[in-house]
Amino acid sequence: MVNYIFQLPLYLCINYLHFFQSCKSIFMIKLLKNPTFSLFFFGNIISLVGFGFNIISISWLVLQETGSEFALGKIMATATMPGLIMALFSGVIIDKLNRKWLLILLDIFRTIVILIFLITISFKGFKLFYIYPLVIFMGLGNSLFWPTAQAFVQEISLEKEYFAANALLSASYQVGSILGAGIGGIIVHLHNPVLALWMNALAYIISAIFIGLAPFKSSKVSPKERSLISALSKGFSFLNERKDVLFLGFTTILSDVAIWGSLSVLTISISKDIFNKGTWGYGLMDGFYGVGALISTILVKQLITKMGREWSLLICYLIAGIMCLVSPIVASIYLASAAYFFMGLNNNSARIIVRTIFMENIPNKIMGRVQTILGVYTRLMVLLSSLYAGWLVENQSIFIGMVFSFFHYAIAFIGVLTLRSIFKKNSILAATHHA
Repeated sequence: MVNYIFQLPLYLCINYLHFFQSCKSIFMIKLLKNPTFSLFFFGNIISLVGFGFNIISISWLVLQETGSEFALGKIMATATMPGLIMALFSGVIIDKLNRKWLLILLDIFRTIVILIFLITISFKGFKLFYIYPLVIFMGLGNSLFWPTAQAFVQEISLEKEYFAANALLSASYQVGSILGAGIGGIIVHLHNPVLALWMNALAYIISAIFIGLAPFKSSKVSPKERSLISALSKGFSFLNERKDVLFLGFTTILSDVAIWGSLSVLTISISKDIFNKGTWGYGLMDGFYGVGALISTILVKQLITKMGREWSLLICYLIAGIMCLVSPIVASIYLASAAYFFMGLNNNSARIIVRTIFMENIPNKIMGRVQTILGVYTRLMVLLSSLYAGWLVENQSIFIGMVFSFFHYAIAFIGVLTLRSIFKKNSILAATHHA
């Protein structure tokens, strides 16, 4: 295992070009030739560029105004609350409505929220409490957009294309993150966060146009349940029957909680307080994470072909966790960015594998409800993670905060390690399907 840990980064880089040439064999090119998928793909990238602008702008506005990481943690936690409130309802919404038009409406909704905020501060000046309604309503839109996108991709893909579809969906997230973090950091550094937010609004409008142009007509049958409770019960019943899916979700999702929760606070703190690089350093670290994650979308199939799903997940979580511990103690922002590169490479490889397992095992007609139930847990953990990370930075140290992030990956590691021993027959980790 130790040999794998040290050989994996080199192995992945050596095989990058080779695997790129083999992408046609896993349906990536075929999917991108599908106008519905490709227009959604590029629209999602643009939307995520805007989201990157949003995160870095809000983070810097809060830190400029307060100088407090705990205050930033409270803002990040506030952004997750709408997801907790709406999550159980959103699953039913996602499964009942046309997912293409729901994505468009959510892009428009988030644009309006940002414009109201910008118009308000242009007349009344910036005040910190204006941030709270902004992140609440943005959190509401985000909490619906991302599970809708996941269910939409499953709907427009064949089962044999699920792995490739997940890889491409993840690629769109990473390209958007790279561009959003990089360009957003430069804009905030050279100009101001307000300009980045105007560009955020523009990005959502362009995203809505791209998705709107997608030639898609839903073929799914709307659920017949007449009550919300009846509709939701289908999702809970499924997870009760498939405890292996529930167990995998509740443990491995914590790796994403680390990114969206604790690290959303810690990354900018590392840049600002340890390396004195501000938004520029934040953009560099976040961008390098995105580059690593993007490369993972091309290389993850080689990884699971070589090592299988179980070993791939174990090693990915282990390396990502180690990188958390390394990043705040290295000598320069560039070495910290390199640590984030390997964090992104491994964390996103694991995410693609887990999401593919979900697609293979969760029927599309209830995907929204199941994903949203898992999302309630995710958002609760993100809320607690971001709050506690902010408190740790202010009252302990950034390194202690990164140790806390490490434990997110440790739990995911333990979850994978124990899954097959608990569910010995027909383990979902042992399956290869169309990967």
